[in-house]
Amino acid sequence: MIVEYNGNTELNSGRVVLWFSIPGCPPCRIVESFMEELSGEFPEIKVVHINAEKWNDLASHFDILNVPTLIYLKDGEEVARQNLIRRKEEVLIRFEGLKKLLDETFK
Repeated sequence: MIVEYNGNTELNSGRVVLWFSIPGCPPCRIVESFMEELSGEFPEIKVVHINAEKWNDLASHFDILNVPTLIYLKDGEEVARQNLIRRKEEVLIRFEGLKKLLDETFK
């Protein structure tokens, strides 16, 4: 499930993927086509969609220079970043890595 950022969304606990995009962006639509599927495959990872135009302060805080950009967080700390994503497989690898960080934490 994808959570739409509303200004109060918790970003500092657990595994979170921040998905920055803007309306009408063709590459963002490509990412949108598989993000819902990936969020269903990895329910332990919270996916937060952020409209970078609407939430410009948050985009600036994370130094978002282009969209789509994905920021991977573990307990509020950035552990990875991807931008200019074109294929689901690119993102799948990072989701698996974030899940592995979780698994190692609880061993």
